[in-house]
Amino acid sequence: MKKFLPLLLVFVLASCQKEDFSADLTESFSIESTSSAATYPIKVALPENYSPETKTYATIYVLDGEQDFDFVAENCKKISHNLATSNVLVVSIGYGNDRIDDYTPTKANEGGGGAEKFMQFIENELIPRIESDYAVDTLRSSRAILGHSLGGLFAAYAFTNHNTVFGNYIMLSPSIWYDNEIMLRLEQENRAINSDNQQLVFLGLGQMENQGRMLAPFEAFYQRLQNNYEYIALQRRLEPHLDHVGSKNPNILKGLNFYFKFR
Repeated sequence: MKKFLPLLLVFVLASCQKEDFSADLTESFSIESTSSAATYPIKVALPENYSPETKTYATIYVLDGEQDFDFVAENCKKISHNLATSNVLVVSIGYGNDRIDDYTPTKANEGGGGAEKFMQFIENELIPRIESDYAVDTLRSSRAILGHSLGGLFAAYAFTNHNTVFGNYIMLSPSIWYDNEIMLRLEQENRAINSDNQQLVFLGLGQMENQGRMLAPFEAFYQRLQNNYEYIALQRRLEPHLDHVGSKNPNILKGLNFYFKFR
């Protein structure tokens, strides 16, 4: 019987660690938005030893929360521990409207163009709720947004059209190709008011996404940021041998490491 004890111990410890994250450190609620006419499920992962009486925390807002919240929250905990730096509150934004409506800046064949209304929800309803209910830093420089694919497109839209809201952007396989690369036009139109701001941007793509419409506009967006934004902390990553889906988690890890090191 004794030979099974180590295996049993590992199982129990793993179970306790999972429960510690999901039950003790996560809170959930919903917001019925007047801006976008939808109800959004929200989750908040608190740092270990969360101490609202003595300190404030930075925040990372995660799009496609149903898919990516757990992975982001777990790795924020690991990375902050490894780098011996303060952890953050991770805020999951779940689906209210369809993501192809909420995450797209204009109405086109591939989306409904509801990004402005969704951004109003985040800026005027969600962020004030988080900053009222939790001990978080209210400075732009302490807020980050993370998104993949159309979520990465929305993060780019937040960068170009609402640059005063977030100071940190993790854009993973962003769909810069959307609507004839309209994001490139929006970047140019808003460059004069955005380029002198301090900001951190991580741009990640899979190397196998170099076929078709992903790579060229991705590179064009990166080059514009590199050439025109004097006070930017910028990193571009092509994840070797991986495609649109396979590159997501590896680039989340790279993006979070970059964020925690240089925020």
